[in-house]
Amino acid sequence: NQIKVEEEQALFSHLIYEWLERKKLKWKPETYKKERQSIEKHIIPVFGHRPYNTITSREWFNFFTQKQLNEHIFNRVEKLISYCSGAYKLAKFKKDILYNPLEGIGEHIDKLASKSMKHVHIYELPEMVSLIRTYSSRPIAIGLELLIHMFPRPGELRNARWEQFNFDEAVWIRPASMMKRNIEHGIPLSKQVIELLKELKEISTESDYLFPSRDNINKPISNLTFNVALNRLGYKGRQNPHGFRHIASTNLNKHFSDKSQVIESALSHLKGGVKGAYDKGAHLEERYELMQWWSDYIKSLLK
Repeated sequence: NQIKVEEEQALFSHLIYEWLERKKLKWKPETYKKERQSIEKHIIPVFGHRPYNTITSREWFNFFTQKQLNEHIFNRVEKLISYCSGAYKLAKFKKDILYNPLEGIGEHIDKLASKSMKHVHIYELPEMVSLIRTYSSRPIAIGLELLIHMFPRPGELRNARWEQFNFDEAVWIRPASMMKRNIEHGIPLSKQVIELLKELKEISTESDYLFPSRDNINKPISNLTFNVALNRLGYKGRQNPHGFRHIASTNLNKHFSDKSQVIESALSHLKGGVKGAYDKGAHLEERYELMQWWSDYIKSLLK
C-alpha cells in the first residue's frame, strides 16, 4: 500500500498539518488551537484534497484575492499566506519541490489590502482637520483628531477607558487584553493630545469610556461611528479611520529614516518578546520625542 501512503503524503492537507506540528513547540496552546482552526476553516476545504505540487501560483492568488474582497479579512489573509508559504518552504527542504508557488505573492495581495486603509495625502490633512472641527458631534470630532495625532488602531481608541490615561506621566497604557499581540503597550501623549483629551473629559458623560454609546454609557460607540463621520465630511472612499496609521507611518519614516524600530514600536508593531509599556525595548523615551514631533508637525501644517 506504499502508493496510497505516498498519495496521502502528497496532499496539501498532509503538508500543512506537518508544518503545524512543528509550530506546536513554538506557539502557546491557545495560539496553536486558534491558527489550526483558521487553517481548517479557510484552507483545508479548498486545497486540502489536492496534491500540493499541482496547485498553481495563480490559483493561490485568485483564492486569497477573493477572500480579501469578499470577506474583508485582511490580517487573517496575511497570516494564512505566511502559513501556506511556510508549508511550501518545508516541502522544498523535505520533498524536493523546486519552487514555492506563494513566493512574492504578498507584494500583489498587499496592494488590495491597502484599499481598506484608504488615506489622503499629507498635504490634504489641513483641509480635513478644518472640516473635522465643524462636525456636528464634538466628541467624535475630537476622536478623529486623536486618530490623526496618536494613530492607534481605531478599535483601540473606541474601547479606550479613562482609567488607562495617566496625565502626569503623559501616557495612555493600553492593557494587553486590548492589544492585537496581547502585550501591554503605552502611547506617549503629546501636549496637543492632552489638550484634546481634557476638552473631551469636560464635555463627557459619566462613563468609563472616552466614547460611550449614545444608547448605553456602559458600552463604547459602534465600530462604524468614525467611518460614518468621515463619510459625512466628504471622505467616503478617500479616508478610512485605519488609514491614519498609514499617513503617520509613511511620513514618520520619511523624516526619521534612522528610527524605523521606534516608529514600529509607536505603531505597536511589537516584536515577540518585547514586554510592556515601560520596557526599554519599547523605545518609550524616544517615542515621547517622536509623538511630540508628529503633533507639532501636524500643527505646523494647519497654519
